[in-house]
Amino acid sequence: MRSFVSFLALISLVSASEKPNVLFIFADDMTYEAIGSLGMTEVMTPNLDKLFSSGTQFTHAYNSGGWNGAICVASRNMMMTGRHLWYAQKEEKTMGKRRLWPQLMSDAGYTTYMTGKWHVRMKAEDLFDHVGDVRPGMPNQVKAGYNRPLEGKKDIWNPTDKSNNGFWKGGKHWSEVEADTAVRYLNMAKNDDKPFFFYLAFNAPHDPRQSPQKYLDMYPESDIKVPENFLDAYPHRKVMKAPHSLRDEKLAPMPRTKR
Repeated sequence: MRSFVSFLALISLVSASEKPNVLFIFADDMTYEAIGSLGMTEVMTPNLDKLFSSGTQFTHAYNSGGWNGAICVASRNMMMTGRHLWYAQKEEKTMGKRRLWPQLMSDAGYTTYMTGKWHVRMKAEDLFDHVGDVRPGMPNQVKAGYNRPLEGKKDIWNPTDKSNNGFWKGGKHWSEVEADTAVRYLNMAKNDDKPFFFYLAFNAPHDPRQSPQKYLDMYPESDIKVPENFLDAYPHRKVMKAPHSLRDEKLAPMPRTKR
């Protein structure tokens, strides 16, 4: 938090021509192990690797948790307010004091943009100059996409089937919609004399697990390795009160299978 505040203080002191453009990319439920540049050679992330080599990476960011099931809500509140978990609950009271992240960037001379997942109680339109394709906390759940694949039964789930809605709701995968909006906003920013701050928040790879076919083809099932620490059941799930009926827990069968 201190380094974040120091950064804001620094950019408020320099001229517009010296201020860096800021593109903040936030993917939901994406582990750091899904970045090829971090040594995960089985994962293909060429564009992220380019940004990784020339940008800034937060390699030691820790989640403080929350008082609710969707921890992403607490995470976004903390980022928007710059406050620790204990003080970030009432973010809407902070809005009028112009202490929220996009407000501070605007006051520092930035044109602000936002697209993608929001999932906080304030309206993005009240905080950013340009807002497009705001998405809810998560897509609708698709029953066929959970508790699968089952041993001895045909797996009918098709990640590319647009009729299941989920990330396909509207006819185009949300990641592609958000990427298209991002390109449009970056082209707008090129013609602006002011530097830009862009909060780009992808909903995926959140469940339900859906993807365009070209990305599925990049990872043949025969090439996917089961981790060495695979367990068919997490030994502390009962103590944690994480039954198989919870959404995250029912993504796969219980006990887990290697398939």
